[in-house]
Amino acid sequence: MSVPIERDAIQGDIEPPSSEDLEAITAVAHDYVEGWFDGDEARMLRCLHPELVKRTIYLDPATGDRRLGRPADAEMMVAWTRAGEGRTAVAEERAFEIVIDRVFRHVASVSVLSSPYMDLLHIAKIGDRWLIVNVLWEVREGESEP
Repeated sequence: MSVPIERDAIQGDIEPPSSEDLEAITAVAHDYVEGWFDGDEARMLRCLHPELVKRTIYLDPATGDRRLGRPADAEMMVAWTRAGEGRTAVAEERAFEIVIDRVFRHVASVSVLSSPYMDLLHIAKIGDRWLIVNVLWEVREGESEP
C-alpha cells in the first residue's frame, strides 16, 4: 500500500541531472537499440556493463502462464549482436522511442520502445561512464519463447 506524499516533500534537494548526463544516458540507449538492429558489436560492447543481467517475460505455451526467461549476460548479448541476431525484417523498420523515465544521481531508468520489443533499462554511472546493468524486455506482438 502506498502512502500519498506530496511530491516536493519526497524530492527535497535532489539535483536535476546535468545535460551531459542526459545526453550520455540517451547515447547509451541509442547504442543498445541501434547496435542490436545493425549488428554492431562495438556499440553493444560500449553500452553494457560486464555484469549485465537481461531477462524476458514470456508466455509458456505448455501451461499458459507467464514465465521469467533465463538471464542473458553481456558476453551473450555481444555475441548475438556480432552474429546479427537483431538484424531482422522487423528491425529494418528502425522506428523506436527512448524515454528517460527517472534519473537519480548515478542511476537511471529508461524505456526503449521499438517495433519488435519493449525494453526497460537500468543504467548506472560507473566512474565517468553510464552503462546498462539490467534489462527486462518483452516481445510487443505475438508470443515467443526466450
